[in-house]
Amino acid sequence: MITSRIDASTADYVFINCPFSDDFRPLFHCAIFTVLACGFLPRSALEAADGCEVRIDKITRLIKECQYSIHDLSAVQLDGINELPRFNMPFELGMVIGSKRFGGARFANRSALIMEHTRFTSQKCLSDIAGQDLTAHNGVPKRVSRIIRTWLAQESRRNDLPGDRRVFTAYEAFAAELPSMCASQGLEYEGLSYADFLGLAQVWLNAH
Repeated sequence: MITSRIDASTADYVFINCPFSDDFRPLFHCAIFTVLACGFLPRSALEAADGCEVRIDKITRLIKECQYSIHDLSAVQLDGINELPRFNMPFELGMVIGSKRFGGARFANRSALIMEHTRFTSQKCLSDIAGQDLTAHNGVPKRVSRIIRTWLAQESRRNDLPGDRRVFTAYEAFAAELPSMCASQGLEYEGLSYADFLGLAQVWLNAH
C-alpha cells in the first residue's frame, strides 16, 4: 500500500542533492514523491531558510542525519550567464563519500545513489568518479522514479515497498491534481516552495 504516514522521529531520511533549476523541477518533484511513496522521508537544503545558518553547515547537518542520499550530476552543461558548469552536486557527493571513508562506523554503512542524465557523461568531466556505479535517467521522470524505488528497495532490504509502476502512476495522478490543490490552498503553483510541495504530496498520499 502506498502511504506517507511517516513518523519523522523514526523514519529513514533520504538526502536529495540535485539541481534546483526550473528545467529540473519535474524530476526533483518526482524524486520527492517517490521517496515519500516508498515510506521514507526526503530531506533537502531547501527545507530550511534560516539566514543565520551557513549553507555548508546545513549540508553537513543533512548528511549527518540521513542514512540514504540521492545525487544527480545532470548539471554538467555550461550556464547561459557565466558559461560555467554547476559544481554544487559533485561537491556534496564528495562530502558523502568522504564521510563513508573517514567518518568511522557511524557513516560506514550509509548508502548513496548517483544519477546522471546520459551514461558516462560524468566521467568526461569528473574522471575520479569512474569507479562509482552511476545510473542514467535521460531526463525522464518515469526512469527517475523507477531508479529511486528500486535502489531504496535494494538498500533498505524491505519487501513491502510498492512496485515502481504503481509509484509512478500515483505520481502522475498527483501531478495532474497539484495545480488545483495549490489553488484551493491559496498557493502559487509556479513558485511552490519545497515545504509546500512536500506537505501537499503527503496530504495526497494519505488521502489515496
